[in-house]
Amino acid sequence: MSANYSEVVSSVKTAITEDGKLIGKWETAGENVAKFYQSVKAIEEVKAQFIADAILPAIDKKHAQALAKDMPRMNSKDYKEQCAKDAGYADKWELVNKAKKDARSTCGTYFTRVVNYAFPPEKKESKKKSFVEKISALIEEGGKIKECDFDLVKVMGFLVQAEKITKIKI
Repeated sequence: MSANYSEVVSSVKTAITEDGKLIGKWETAGENVAKFYQSVKAIEEVKAQFIADAILPAIDKKHAQALAKDMPRMNSKDYKEQCAKDAGYADKWELVNKAKKDARSTCGTYFTRVVNYAFPPEKKESKKKSFVEKISALIEEGGKIKECDFDLVKVMGFLVQAEKITKIKI
């Protein structure tokens, strides 16, 4: 099966448009969460309830089903009894446990996404060093070196020369 160019362009345009709408929905959800909870600490305190009310009903139903299954702890008395009755119980238990882990991971990922849209991490202004500043820092550090396995005088000479040239060009 081959697609023609207009189908390709159309599908890409649709994907980009829908992606923009999706980001807008996440931002709106984040704003609503931020207004209601006021802080990350507040939503973290009710994380389990928030996941149960807002996230779990919205994701794939297999996750809710996996979390709803009761199973004994591994190597507990009940677990060992079940294994004694059914030779394949350990494998079945492992599949259910994997599904539960997957469901918890999915819920946790969505919770983190919601929190990050509601309370975006503060961006630290990092002052980028210019090339001249980097060379000057290397020269300063090079002056502190007592012993090395290369020709330090030659390297320092090149660094000083590079620093002078870059200062002239700027």
